[in-house]
Amino acid sequence: MNFVEGWKSQWNDALSLWSDYVKLSQPKFVNDKDSGSFASIRLTDHQVILSIPEIQKYKLEDYGLEIMGHEIGHHVYCPGDLTDQGRLVYIIQTAMPRYEHLASMIVNIYEDLFINDRLKRQHNLRMEEVYQKIGGQEEKFWNFYMRTYEILWALPSDTLTKGNIENFIHSDAMLVNRIVRNFSNDWLRGAFDFGTICYPYFINNANESYLSKLTIFHDTKDIGEGAEVPSGITYIEIESELGDLTGSTKGKKSEIGPSGEIKPKPSLSPSQYSAICEALGIKASLSELAYKYYKEKALPFLVSFPSLITPGAPEPLLEGTDLWDTGSPIENINWIESLMKSPVVIPGYTTVESIYGEMLSYEVESNPIDLDLFVDCSGSMPNPQTEISYLTLAGAIIALSALRVGSKVRATLWSGENEYFTTEHFTKNEKSIMEILTGFIGGGTCFPLVLLKSEYENRPPSKRKTHILIISDEGIDTMYSQSFEKDTREFVKSMLNAAGGGGSMVLNLYSEKLNAEIQHMKDSGWSIYRISNWEELIDFSKNFVKRTYERNQTLYKKTQ
Repeated sequence: MNFVEGWKSQWNDALSLWSDYVKLSQPKFVNDKDSGSFASIRLTDHQVILSIPEIQKYKLEDYGLEIMGHEIGHHVYCPGDLTDQGRLVYIIQTAMPRYEHLASMIVNIYEDLFINDRLKRQHNLRMEEVYQKIGGQEEKFWNFYMRTYEILWALPSDTLTKGNIENFIHSDAMLVNRIVRNFSNDWLRGAFDFGTICYPYFINNANESYLSKLTIFHDTKDIGEGAEVPSGITYIEIESELGDLTGSTKGKKSEIGPSGEIKPKPSLSPSQYSAICEALGIKASLSELAYKYYKEKALPFLVSFPSLITPGAPEPLLEGTDLWDTGSPIENINWIESLMKSPVVIPGYTTVESIYGEMLSYEVESNPIDLDLFVDCSGSMPNPQTEISYLTLAGAIIALSALRVGSKVRATLWSGENEYFTTEHFTKNEKSIMEILTGFIGGGTCFPLVLLKSEYENRPPSKRKTHILIISDEGIDTMYSQSFEKDTREFVKSMLNAAGGGGSMVLNLYSEKLNAEIQHMKDSGWSIYRISNWEELIDFSKNFVKRTYERNQTLYKKTQ
């Protein structure tokens, strides 16, 4: 353990390799013999962890500056934060189908290339000697990885590699060399191509012995331990840059739709989002991950949720004075004006009172409209925790928009008879609302009229107005067709009127069989928006406010 004090004395020198302004706490030395790697990092507390037994096992005591400088590089250069680490994991997972579980290790290798190359070229550290101490193996991927370093640093071909180097290994190493050189300041752009190059080496060959050397250098294995789910990883652009490097056509960022329009590539699904968090070492429930996923996807689409605009009260305007007589209240006397008229006060003769007119107020008062949101969650709907649900996303966009302006929200998932999850009361608790929206029932279909009854049957007129929004498909017919204690059509109409803020239905209708019911809903006061696929819910949610509340604001302006 004598080397520990020497390494601690070199810590500031290791920090200076990256910048004189980098500040990190001293590394933590542990006696863990089963860590697998001799060094690791955690981005949650910006800690470098060094395993004393593993360092001694590989006789690395003289390489403190190299190893500590490398670990600091992960903190300040590549990846630097959990968001970029998550993006890299997703890109590599996409490039390596069926071997997604190896993504975090391949990401680590990719990051090491950039960090080691900078330390070697800018500071001439002995990075190749660290790999020589670990020892080589006659495995194709290992030799490809080591050959890349030999090319980067102009080393003889047998310095780090071992055994016969086939031509394709040399060609792959040359390509990765150009990726490292070209994208040293924008390494996200080269990640997909690196994963594509690595992928063939693991097909039918990803056993434990094959990966044994790689695990020794897997210092980002627990990089996100104890961290919150990072933001910024639900929309990740994947681009192939090898076309630029080889002179052929560059990979496209977007796809061309059937009518020639440009369509963005689909973003990652909730299950992929969960896999990224697992690869980062983040421990969270599916419910919490779904909440973070849909909230992040909803944020770019938030709209200005409606408020009822009401004019302010008229303001009094002093117009002059008039004679006060004994039949008027005494507090109406304007004593200053009366004394100025005559120093001798004679009630009813010398006393005057002020006369006021009215002036229209140019101020307005915004009264938030609460939202009663019902989202169909029957068996025909996707499970939002495993695949993207546009019903959940649209609900999240509108609910979060409502909360942002001070409205309260009641969120309900409904399926079969008496099968529903609800917040019960109107609330401003974002997490409880999102936990309902990201849940799943998957049963039959029966709209919960009991929730309308409990909220609106005896609703006091003074209660704040509420807009009822229902997202469903042809299962909306159960609003009228179910057995209920009252006539369902008249009951629903009366509940809508009691809510006071109007009602909207977004319906994915496949046929014309519900035309009669839909017409009755319109006649009852519902605004009906027909869509042909669930993706159209995004456009609906963005235009919801304008289409629903434009009339209220126009009417107010006409009164001015």
